[in-house]
Amino acid sequence: MYYTAFFVVLAVATVWKIHQLRRRPENRPLRWLTLCTGCAAMSMAMPGATESMDGVLGTGAAKLMLNALTLGMTYSLMVFFLCSADDGPATRRRVRAEGAVLLGVLGFLALDALTAPGHAVLHSTFEDADMTVPQVAAFYLCVGLYMLHTLAVAGRRTHRYARRSSGPEATGLWITTGGIAGLFVSTGWRAGFVVVRIWGVAVPRWLTLGTGILLAVGYPVFVLGVTWPGARSRIAAGRLWFRHRRTYRQLEPLWRLLSSAYPDTVLPDARRGRRTVHRRYARRVVECRDGLVRISPRLRSGGPAPECLTTADLAARLRQAAEAVRGGGQAEPRPGTPLAVSPGGDDREAEVQHLVALSLALRALPEGA
Repeated sequence: MYYTAFFVVLAVATVWKIHQLRRRPENRPLRWLTLCTGCAAMSMAMPGATESMDGVLGTGAAKLMLNALTLGMTYSLMVFFLCSADDGPATRRRVRAEGAVLLGVLGFLALDALTAPGHAVLHSTFEDADMTVPQVAAFYLCVGLYMLHTLAVAGRRTHRYARRSSGPEATGLWITTGGIAGLFVSTGWRAGFVVVRIWGVAVPRWLTLGTGILLAVGYPVFVLGVTWPGARSRIAAGRLWFRHRRTYRQLEPLWRLLSSAYPDTVLPDARRGRRTVHRRYARRVVECRDGLVRISPRLRSGGPAPECLTTADLAARLRQAAEAVRGGGQAEPRPGTPLAVSPGGDDREAEVQHLVALSLALRALPEGA
């Protein structure tokens, strides 16, 4: 269940990063961050594909692929922070040099695993591997040292950016720093275990289990930190979308009443295609305000001032005025002071809430009131 939930989060984050990259293909840091989350998601999916991959490509192919994806993830993370700081010629030369190192490491791992006696690397895991075999020790030590290098570079820069940032970005960077620190400590311990086991010294099982738990915790914390700013902005955008959609529907009684009295206040649709919720919301607010401005003189002619009425009484008079406009039996009064949409003055949100209250009051009026 834990791995399934984590994989789903990684997959969603990767899909969202790919969507962002399609909109901004020139953004190099985003390109590397997308590759980082993609490698992490595919590495999480590897345990389920081990049997099929080994059946097609041979025993141990899934293990080599898993290590390649893990190293690719840490390399992409390192390059992401390098490019975020400076994307100049010096940084690009370093990225190419680091890429050459990664290719060299991957080539060494493949050659080492294939030449090990009895394929000892491919037929074992870290917990039960015989580290007294030079090829086995070299394989796991190489993986550990390369990860320590990339995590150290990424962690140092992440910590530096976190201290200089504020808001959601700082929160995400501090979470990422904690995740990278967990991965670094776990990887360092495992590399130390390799050195100890080379001499035939057994490592207590609880220590090996502890590093595995730290590794399992570090991955989701790291992913949470990387995706935190984007996830937070999407949550805020989703809440705004629902609020605008709700307000759009709540304003319908007021809009129908005013647009039936003054059809020319309905704005022409200058753009083709499907209108977004935010655009429909903005149009409806403007059209309701324009309709109130047009009908204000009728509300002020006779009876108490509209400002002195309750919302329910104002809604009733508004319906009477709209019926009079549609009937055409009365002459149009002279323009007067427009009805204040909200006592809040220039507060846009207060204006919208006042319009919503008036619209809901119209909806609550009985027929013929």
